[in-house]
Amino acid sequence: MRRRRARRIRYRPGNRPRLRMPRLSLPFRRRRRYRVVNRRRLFAFQGVLALIAATALGLSISVIVTSVRTARLNRELEAMHTVHGDTLEVEVAAPPIENLATHTQGASRNSTSSSLGKLSSMTMPDGSPIIPLETDSAPEQEVDLSTIVFHRTDLEILPDMLELANKNPDTIGWIGISGALHLPVVYRDNSYYLDHDFYGRKSKAGTLFLDEAHPLTETTQNLLIHGHDMYDGSMFGILTHYRKLDFLRKHALISFSTLWEKETYAVFAVLQVSSKTEDENYFNYYANPDFASNEEFDEYINQLLKRSKFSIPVDVRPTDALLTLSTCLDDDRVVVVARRMRPDESRDELISAVETA
Repeated sequence: MRRRRARRIRYRPGNRPRLRMPRLSLPFRRRRRYRVVNRRRLFAFQGVLALIAATALGLSISVIVTSVRTARLNRELEAMHTVHGDTLEVEVAAPPIENLATHTQGASRNSTSSSLGKLSSMTMPDGSPIIPLETDSAPEQEVDLSTIVFHRTDLEILPDMLELANKNPDTIGWIGISGALHLPVVYRDNSYYLDHDFYGRKSKAGTLFLDEAHPLTETTQNLLIHGHDMYDGSMFGILTHYRKLDFLRKHALISFSTLWEKETYAVFAVLQVSSKTEDENYFNYYANPDFASNEEFDEYINQLLKRSKFSIPVDVRPTDALLTLSTCLDDDRVVVVARRMRPDESRDELISAVETA
C-alpha cells in the first residue's frame, strides 16, 4: 500500500502562507449553477403570481366600485320616478283611460281603459272601422298594420316621468320587472349609452337604451331595448335568469311606461341566439320595428316561438304591440319578447298563463 506524500506548503517572505484550495468538482459546480437558476425561476414565478393577484384585486375593486356607483344611481333615478306618483307595482296595475290607441285621423276616445284600445274604435282614413269588434262567430280579418297607432306620443307627459325627462332629454320611458328591475330607458343611437350613464358620465354599466332603428313612434310595433349583462346583476343582467323556468313564472309581466302611457307586457318567448351570422343558431331579431303585412308578422312570431326555450301559452296577434329586451351572454344574445296586455285581459289571467309554461 503506497503512502500518500505529505503536502508541501510554500512560504514567502513577509506573507502568510497561502493554501492551495482544491478545484471544485464539475458536478458540484453544476449543482451550484442549477440552484442559482432555480432561485431566479422561483423569484420570477412569485413575481407573476403577485402580478396576477394585483390584477385580480384591481378588477375586483373596479367591479365593486362600479356596482356601488350603479346601485346609488339606480336608487336616485327610481326616487325621481316615484316621487310624483305611486310605486311601480301600483302604477302598472291597470292601464289608465288616457292610454287608448287611436288612429292619427283622430278617433273619439272610448270609455274603456286600455293600452291598445278596442279595435272597433280604430278607423281607416275614410272613417270606416279597421276591424269589427271580435265575437266568437266573427272570423279574424286582415288588418292594415300601417293604420294602427301602437303608441301615443301626443299626450301630456306623465307626472312621474317629468323630472327624468328634464334631467335627460333622451329619456323615452321607464321599464320595470317586479322585484328585479326598475330603470329608465333612453334613445339616442346604438353606441353612446353603451359606456355612458343616465347623466352622460363615463360608465362601464352604460344605460338601457332603445334601438336606433326602433324609435318610439306611433307606428313602431316592436320596441327593442338593449342593456349590458353586468356581473352584479344590474342593468340587463337580470335577463339571463329568464333562461330558468322558475324565474320566468315569477316574473311573467314587464311594465314599460313611455313618457305618455303606462303599459304592461306579457312574456311569450325567451331565446338564446348567436350573434355570429354564420352560426346556425343566429337569428335576426332586430330587423323588425314594424311589419308590412299580417303574414310577415305571423312568420316572425312563428320563428320566435320555434326558437324559444319554453312553450308559453300566451297567444300573439298581428294587432299586438311587442317589447323585445336584449343583452349579451358571451358570444350569444339572450332575448326576452313580450306582447302588450289587451283591453279585455287582466294581469291575473296573463300571469296564470305564463305560470303554466
